[in-house]
Amino acid sequence: MKKISRFISLGLAAMTAFSMTACSSGGGAAAPTQGGQAAQPGKAPSAGAVTIKFSLSQAATEPAVLAANAFKEEVEEKSGGSIVVEVYPDNQLGSERDVIEGLQLHTVEMVDPANAVLTNFIDELSLFELPMLFENKDHVYAVLDDIGMSYAPQCEAQGFKLLGWFDMGSRNIMTVKKPIGSMDDLAGLKIRTQESTANMAGFTAFGANPTPMAYNELYTSLESGVLDGAEAANTNYYLKAFYEVAPNWAVVGWLECVNPVLMDLQFYNKLSDEQKAIVEEAAADMIQLERELYSKSEDDYLEELKAKGVNITYPDREPFKEASQKAYEQFAPNVGGMDKIEAVINYGR
Repeated sequence: MKKISRFISLGLAAMTAFSMTACSSGGGAAAPTQGGQAAQPGKAPSAGAVTIKFSLSQAATEPAVLAANAFKEEVEEKSGGSIVVEVYPDNQLGSERDVIEGLQLHTVEMVDPANAVLTNFIDELSLFELPMLFENKDHVYAVLDDIGMSYAPQCEAQGFKLLGWFDMGSRNIMTVKKPIGSMDDLAGLKIRTQESTANMAGFTAFGANPTPMAYNELYTSLESGVLDGAEAANTNYYLKAFYEVAPNWAVVGWLECVNPVLMDLQFYNKLSDEQKAIVEEAAADMIQLERELYSKSEDDYLEELKAKGVNITYPDREPFKEASQKAYEQFAPNVGGMDKIEAVINYGR
């Protein structure tokens, strides 16, 4: 952990610079750094070294990429250069769906797609797109490290090695005119959601009118009144200045966005036992670091929003939980039954 822990100060210093796009971060392509990677120094490659091309959708200064650079350094040092890691941020190797398919085609070795995208390959993972499952970050991480990892066989059936889960933020609700003091205040409001049937089912249950829309159209749609509001994390609400056109921010944590970290299973199986151990240990360190960085970013940006004079409310979460039962009943057949949903909600109790 010494190798990883020294990246925490680096990552925290960079938090003021990083720009978020969405839960499924789909930022435009950035000019690649040297070699197409956001590289940190590592061991020189040895003869016959294998290469891990690690594709991420996030910008180079975001927590996931900062943590991926730490993963690169740890893997290259511990493997003595027998494994080389190339980090490609900003969707440089293709969209999230493209690179998931790239794992199956063996054209990319490692990815961190949004869970919502992975549900197109593994429907049971729609479980983590359902609303109001979690109480706090400790609950989220405990579930991901246990129940989340239980999906390893389903991932392997698709040709993926599941290495763990990144945190991509707690989602709250912004509105243009009407502050949300309670769930009832959402009645009839047009709220932009991602193109996820589970996400839409959540807002339907809350009484709103869910309206899927391209993310790059969101600001102008809020500004023009096409939408009454949207959902986002503290980070992208602040950094994209949505508070300028939707100055009401209801902190309700209706959804926890998560990204699986996946490796090409065929590639993984060709590694030596020693190399596998190095990759898995470094991945565990990377995931811990990413969570620390992201959690701190959420707290920091909430304070920034307060300083901007944003109207912040804290609606009672209980009515949201009760309403979510409708979405649970709708999606239970897809995710393994109500027992699976209740196992997440009640985990650790």
